Amino acid sequence: MGKRVTQEQLRPEMVLSAEIVDGAGRLLLPKGTALTEKHIRYCQMWGIAEVEIEADEGPDVSESLADDPVRIAAATAQLEPRLRAVDLAHPVIAELFRYAVRSKAVKA
Repeated sequence: MGKRVTQEQLRPEMVLSAEIVDGAGRLLLPKGTALTEKHIRYCQMWGIAEVEIEADEGPDVSESLADDPVRIAAATAQLEPRLRAVDLAHPVIAELFRYAVRSKAVKA
């Protein structure tokens, strides 16, 4: 079973545990691919937000940072003013906002 990571968390040598396909279902990168810098750039160009990689045995530090209430509160406080004209109650917007907050919490 793999671990989902964001595009920003991708690093060379990570191995895909699931294939990457585009919106039309075309194969972009097959399962088992060891990522290179070039693959990561392609993911950015293709707009791939998350991929599934083979889970390593070590602790997932980024997940613990993204779940830290202090980091979440700080990231929320930074992002909410920028999105005051957006309906954060809309299900799609709420999910995007949650993703943005978690991503910001990891980078903070």
